[in-house]
Amino acid sequence: MSFSFDAKNEVVLSPLPENICCCKAQLSALIRTCGTLMLVDKHYQIQLNTELPNLFFRVSGLVEKIYQKKDILILKEEERVNHMPRYLIDFPIEFSEQVLEDCYVLKREFDGGLSIMRGISRHIVENECCNKNFIVGAFLGCASANIVIKDINNLKKHTGGYHLEFVFGQYELASDFSHLLASCDIMSKMMVRKKLNVVYIKEAELVSDVLAMVGANNAVMTLQNEFAVREVRNQLNRQLNCLNSNMEKMVNASIKQIQAIEYIRDTVGLEVLPANLYELCILRLANPEETLDNLAKLMTEPLTKSGINHRLRKLMKMADEIKREEVKVKAEDSIE
Repeated sequence: MSFSFDAKNEVVLSPLPENICCCKAQLSALIRTCGTLMLVDKHYQIQLNTELPNLFFRVSGLVEKIYQKKDILILKEEERVNHMPRYLIDFPIEFSEQVLEDCYVLKREFDGGLSIMRGISRHIVENECCNKNFIVGAFLGCASANIVIKDINNLKKHTGGYHLEFVFGQYELASDFSHLLASCDIMSKMMVRKKLNVVYIKEAELVSDVLAMVGANNAVMTLQNEFAVREVRNQLNRQLNCLNSNMEKMVNASIKQIQAIEYIRDTVGLEVLPANLYELCILRLANPEETLDNLAKLMTEPLTKSGINHRLRKLMKMADEIKREEVKVKAEDSIE
């Protein structure tokens, strides 16, 4: 199963809210996010569509707590979508409109008719506890987390980010929900994708905060562990990149040193060099991959890394002077 499914399944099995107002807020969010309103004989009927089989028992518990009505919902299994079963939860038609009004999904107009609320009614989120429970309902109804949790022994780099999103059909609902998150110090952004309104969060710590708020505690621990694993891997990658960069610089420097020594050898000869430079040339040609520290240890007379580096720079400067002299001589010959 995915990280998203596991997190939602953890939340759906958590205890129901104690307060009736919180139960209504959670039920309202579920109807607004994964519900469909069907018009039957001029009356609205509620049907919830979900991939969570245990959502039926949660919704039944919410209804029983609010209305003291038991065993009135019907659960149906739908055809599989993307190899995942879907479940339909039907509310009785004679009971649906009362739920819709109580949960502020529908509002009664002056003429007695009913109209659908575009945004989130302030009456359903009057208290801070209701805010949280509306977010819980929205999480169960329309949230998805594009987070891949890899095995700790998997050494491949994690390229995926931390992305949690809530998908809404109505812009007003999405906008109000974004403000609801902001009231809980969760900053989100909005975008439109395939005519749907998406409220999304990409900051890792904020994603973790949302999961903690809705009660997905195991998911929070899994995510925190993922943070740690990725940070360790990132540090190792940075160290390896630094090591590789230093190694590349060392190899390039060694190549230039050897080219300079070979140029001196093939032009004026190494025999013309002082004994200390001659010995270094022989050692460098015989040990092209050795570090300056190791070259220093191979010298007859003890020498520091800085001393070796100074002598190699002197040899490279000498090779450049010989080249310039050669160019000068060739230029003079061509003039004559």
